Amino acid sequence: MRIRPMMRALLAGLALIALAGVACSAPVDTAPPATTPTTPAPTQHTTPPTVPPTTAPPVEEPGNGPPTTTPPASDEWIPDGVVTPGEYANEQDLGRFRVFWSSTQDTIRIAMQADAQGWVAIGFQPGRRMLNADMVFGMMVDGEAVVVDQYSTGDFGPHSADVQQGGTDDILAFGGSRTDSTTTFEFERRLDTGDPLDHPLQRGVPIQIIWAYGSSDNPVAPHVNRGYGEIVP
Repeated sequence: MRIRPMMRALLAGLALIALAGVACSAPVDTAPPATTPTTPAPTQHTTPPTVPPTTAPPVEEPGNGPPTTTPPASDEWIPDGVVTPGEYANEQDLGRFRVFWSSTQDTIRIAMQADAQGWVAIGFQPGRRMLNADMVFGMMVDGEAVVVDQYSTGDFGPHSADVQQGGTDDILAFGGSRTDSTTTFEFERRLDTGDPLDHPLQRGVPIQIIWAYGSSDNPVAPHVNRGYGEIVP
């Protein structure tokens, strides 16, 4: 039997409709897709380091400090016969004789230095010439320094040791040295020794001095140079 072309096309269309119906009747899985649970990442809590509070140093108000005066001498002073820069607060150049000094609350420290190879001496508050001069006399004996507390009883002496005149030796510490050009003696005594043969000294109060030096260490050898000056303890 012959099938005409129109009939053939109609049968082919019916067959396609039948197949489409079968496909639409198949059950459809409507369940949502499986998901993998997500574990949140742990949170790290970082505590910042504790910084101690900053305390500013105290500020000195101007005008509240101590008055600007010569500071007391250091307790580390050593009388070795060598004058170093800054060792003394004061100095006076009297030509071939130089005097250096500093004072503590209770004492005075002095270095007397001369361009000489003999004895060196200094006196406090002399009256007429050497009369009543409270003296300190330094000399080298067998290479060692000797410093003596003396008192002059006349215009030109004698000036024997205080202990030979009923007084006391009030030199607390001393030292000395000699080079090819100079001789230096250092010593310390109390400002007010209590000895009637010593003149009391006061901080800030000028006092006249007399000085001299000789050409040898013989204590009775005459001086080769002498003079006057003034210091303020």
